Amino acid sequence: MAEDGKFGFGEALGVDDTQVGGWLVDAFTPGGVIKPGVELTGTTELTKDIKIVDVDTHFTEAPDMWTARLPDSMKARGPHVKRVGTMDYWHIGDQLISPCGASVIDKNRDKTLGRLSLPNLEQIHPAAYDTKARVKFMDDMGIHAQICYPNSFASSSISLLNWVDKEFAETLIQIYNDDRAHQQKVSGERLFSMALLPVWDSKAMAKEARRCVEDLNMKGFNLPDRPEQFGLPGFLSDHWAPFFEICNDAAIPINFHIATGGIDGFSITWDGFDFGRKLAVGAMLFYIGNAATMGNFIVSGLLDKYPRMKVVSVESGIGWIPFLLEALEYQVDEMMPGKGLQRRPMEYFRDQMFASFWFEKIAPQKMLDIIGPDNVMFETDFPHPTSLYPDPQAHITEALGGVDKVTLRKVLQDNAVRCYNLTL
Repeated sequence: MAEDGKFGFGEALGVDDTQVGGWLVDAFTPGGVIKPGVELTGTTELTKDIKIVDVDTHFTEAPDMWTARLPDSMKARGPHVKRVGTMDYWHIGDQLISPCGASVIDKNRDKTLGRLSLPNLEQIHPAAYDTKARVKFMDDMGIHAQICYPNSFASSSISLLNWVDKEFAETLIQIYNDDRAHQQKVSGERLFSMALLPVWDSKAMAKEARRCVEDLNMKGFNLPDRPEQFGLPGFLSDHWAPFFEICNDAAIPINFHIATGGIDGFSITWDGFDFGRKLAVGAMLFYIGNAATMGNFIVSGLLDKYPRMKVVSVESGIGWIPFLLEALEYQVDEMMPGKGLQRRPMEYFRDQMFASFWFEKIAPQKMLDIIGPDNVMFETDFPHPTSLYPDPQAHITEALGGVDKVTLRKVLQDNAVRCYNLTL
């Protein structure tokens, strides 16, 4: 807890710090219910010929990621990990920022339920933060490649401005991208982290985006939605045009992970809820919040202007998509006559949008033809609390066992390859 009595990591969790109360204390304290790991043997008979691409995972930043790369004159200002009591926290200077990284899988490969993370790195399985250990874990789970997102206070680049100035934040972002690109190479092109960008500066954003694509071979960008809520120009402004042009020219996806903008699911749960109740409902509302992102892009005209740019809804599920598209089809006709959209809402989704599922069974079993078998991808959310660990292959069999082989390969492999321009 920070000296002012607030939890300094509210922003890192997508929570307004002024709204974080005692309910969050339980999220990182020792305890919880243990779900034992199981023996993992890679792919199954169903998936043996498929190189599964897991499109939403989190890769914890190493404690010395920034300090090892900063010049001596900046090291004291750099993010670093320090233990407070039994917990490891990121600090900038003397300021406590956030827990070190959200992982509930321990060194014995058991999973802790009812917590956002184990308290410190000594308890967390190295696959959360070590490339070689992660690749070994992926082999055991039958996963060939993973799309990775941050797992610390830098989950959204804009959040850095809560603690550092813009110039230093830009330096930290460049170091993050350099490190993630290095891990991509070390993994044998199996771990693909989405790049962060200095979104507050149009020229710097475009410059770093071009560097990530052309020099670092990174495969996509992680953006906050509704930038105006952070005091930035909205996506319809010229501020974003140079960046969108890069994404359009290279057919690079922009990714919107839940809890990095849009709707704050925690803020609209009931007062008085404990941690478990607040997170159960809040997480569900975060999923639905991504409907706003997709709806806004569909009616914005941006997808007409940038017809090769891809938009990905991350960690939000797929079962709500048919209703969203049907509702937009109706509302566009009723409320936007003659507004000049070149395609129907369902066509925009089919042409330029992707979404992923993990825990769902109904939508993968019964709705793929409605959602679009070319637009659905698979994820595990490893190593977060609601991840499919310990046995993602069992869930794949249950959710997709009745799907034809062509569609199965699309959902588990081909759609991700096409979205992220991968070579497997």
